[in-house]
Amino acid sequence: MRRFVVVVSLLAVCFGLVVQPAVAGPPAADRAGHVRVMTRNLYVGADIFRVFDAQTPDEVPIVVAGILQTVFDTDFPERSAALADEIGRYRPALVGLQEVSLIRVQSPGDFLIGNPQPAETELFDYLDILLAQLAARGLDYQVAGVVENADVELPYLAGFSGGLPLLDDVRLTDRDVILARGDVDTSNVLAQSYSVNFIVPFGATTIDFLRGFVAVDATVRNRTVRFVNTHLEVGSLVPVIQQAQTAELLTELAGEELPVILVGDFNSSPEDAFPAPYAQLAASGYTDTWLRRRGRPEDGATCCFTETLDDPTATLTERIDLVWARTGATHPPFLRGIGPVRATVVGEALRDRTDGGLWASDHAGVVTGLVLRFPK
Repeated sequence: MRRFVVVVSLLAVCFGLVVQPAVAGPPAADRAGHVRVMTRNLYVGADIFRVFDAQTPDEVPIVVAGILQTVFDTDFPERSAALADEIGRYRPALVGLQEVSLIRVQSPGDFLIGNPQPAETELFDYLDILLAQLAARGLDYQVAGVVENADVELPYLAGFSGGLPLLDDVRLTDRDVILARGDVDTSNVLAQSYSVNFIVPFGATTIDFLRGFVAVDATVRNRTVRFVNTHLEVGSLVPVIQQAQTAELLTELAGEELPVILVGDFNSSPEDAFPAPYAQLAASGYTDTWLRRRGRPEDGATCCFTETLDDPTATLTERIDLVWARTGATHPPFLRGIGPVRATVVGEALRDRTDGGLWASDHAGVVTGLVLRFPK
């Protein structure tokens, strides 16, 4: 039996992918084949679906102004410091970010005359803000891939002049981003929108809530993996859209020969029945790495704090921010199992809040450590 175990172990080292406990600490502690990844929803800063609370077209600018005010109140520049501290604490090789917002304004707005000129005056670029915070901490992270999702512009009430309303426009561009640590080489970028999305008629136009995914080949200590980041549609809106997006993603990755690490905000939990995203992924050969983690039992909940991020008693009740792993399509069947991992939820403790008392996001994040062993 001992000889059998030794032989199988040697085969695993030479040919397969085995996931073992990660070593905490800086990348200097990484062993050959070790990769630590993170998924983090940055949160735009308000519930943008509040726009549907408007009962008439005249109410839209008022509702949008309230949403924009909440974005100011939840203060991403302040929150970004806490997010950068998290990345600095774990120094993941790869980071999948969702809701990486770019917010632009136009004054006066022209939405009501057909929006001939899109808003271009930058208010907040969440990616630039976070990168500046990382650089200020001496952390070397580069943008490895970006997919642009929804790009929505609406009027908002900016004030009054002579008793008449002043209407400006605000434009939200949503992105998913992959960051790579400076010592990680990336290539073969794929940024793709889903073909099925949530589209809502809005007066004479529509609001297209596009979603997508971004993927790269990432080489960590001479071992290469396909790293994929996505943000699926909210299932409670139109479940069939969320399900179609998952099926499209799985089809795209079906023939991938490299091991795949798939992270993101899936808006789906282990409690969801087929054909919800979680069940589709589990049925397609992907391993929910949280279920293989070592350490004391934890529920791994990541969602969601209150919209305003200022309630210290808020609790997380759903596990929808996930890290999945799958060996390459050509790996021998007996080497396709996923072993135990080290994983932790970040940003969920009171001590993780900003100095101003805000949670870093309405989600918590997940950091997962894997050891990949397969031929170079």
